[in-house]
Amino acid sequence: MLKFRKIILSIVILFLIITIPFLSYAKNLPKFSFGSRLLYTGTYGTDVLKLQTILEQAGFDVGVIDGIFGSMTLNGVLDFQRKKHLKVDGIVGPQTYAALENVHWTDPLVYRIKPGDNLYTIAKKNGTTVEDILKANDMDDPDNLYVGQQILIPHPPVVVPPELYGATNYQELKQNIEKLISQYPGKYGVYFIDLNTGQTFEINGYDPFIAASTYKVPLNFYLYTLITEGKIDPDMKVQYTKVDYEGGAGSIQFEPVGSYYTIRELSRRSIVESDNIASNMIMRIVGRDNYIKFMEDLGGNIIPYNSNITSPYDMSMYMKKLLEYANVHPDTAGELMYYLKNTIYGDRISYPIPDDIEVAHKVGNLDNVVNDTAIVFHPTKPYILTILASNVDGSDNSYAYTVIRQISKMVYDFQNE
Repeated sequence: MLKFRKIILSIVILFLIITIPFLSYAKNLPKFSFGSRLLYTGTYGTDVLKLQTILEQAGFDVGVIDGIFGSMTLNGVLDFQRKKHLKVDGIVGPQTYAALENVHWTDPLVYRIKPGDNLYTIAKKNGTTVEDILKANDMDDPDNLYVGQQILIPHPPVVVPPELYGATNYQELKQNIEKLISQYPGKYGVYFIDLNTGQTFEINGYDPFIAASTYKVPLNFYLYTLITEGKIDPDMKVQYTKVDYEGGAGSIQFEPVGSYYTIRELSRRSIVESDNIASNMIMRIVGRDNYIKFMEDLGGNIIPYNSNITSPYDMSMYMKKLLEYANVHPDTAGELMYYLKNTIYGDRISYPIPDDIEVAHKVGNLDNVVNDTAIVFHPTKPYILTILASNVDGSDNSYAYTVIRQISKMVYDFQNE
């Protein structure tokens, strides 16, 4: 009898040892920064919760999102590793973390049609549109579905609850930037978006500024929507005419009038070289009124009806929507993103950022105007930063470049903490 009691007592103690941590978890998950440790069956905490959230929203079944690495989470990790051609061991280590950090930039949701499903409710639930789902699946009829069918659902980057990433107070950073720009003449506009949490801050962010060549971002964005929709052939050749001529940036001005260029080449030069003639030729092909309507449809606040103006908010919003569009249509719009990452101009936002960090950006210059709008692909805290400067005095506006670089460095260092 005594031996039996000892056995029962041992079982009870063992049960408590196993369950107490999970009981305390239910009230307050242990907090671990994502990527700080190996994750495998039996681990639990906020980093596991984030793991489950990313995998679930990317289309991998992990069961209940509870912060506990159980059998269903293991299956989700194994499926993810197989798809990404990683070592299939069910352990979330450095290589799997690296793939997870990028999964929301590229992977549409894979969804299996269930009884009673229709595209309208699926689109609403996933924050997209029926039209985008039809395009992603090369479908024409929204009602032509069958149970068990797998479809791709394009969606914005995975939004993990801010508390998992650690919502950040950007107030001090904003105040420090305000102190910096107050020391220089001219007007500066700043708009920042943290792509993980969606947090923003702005300085003169909704005010009108001269866009200069940053207008080439929404122009080329519109062009690539037409290419994606099959309305424009990127290999179609366009002739350079006298009406297209404009000096300033770019190399076409040194080539003969009457030369032919493909749409793809015009886009490359428009972004990589900021070629003004290439941009004029693109505008001639797509139509200025259509370009204006495109910006209106995107939700722009400062529309260049009669002059080349924009706002820091508008440019950051265009960059964000372009990123989302390129993720859904990498075979077409991904080409435009490549051009933005490989521009020949690296003297502003990208200047203080380490060379191994990709930056997709577009600069703009006019007399007393120095601009840059950028997506900074920080490995853990990617962000969008637009800085527009007007009425900056001096023959070469040299101090404005310094101010933009300093702001960029302040933001990057803050994200890097």
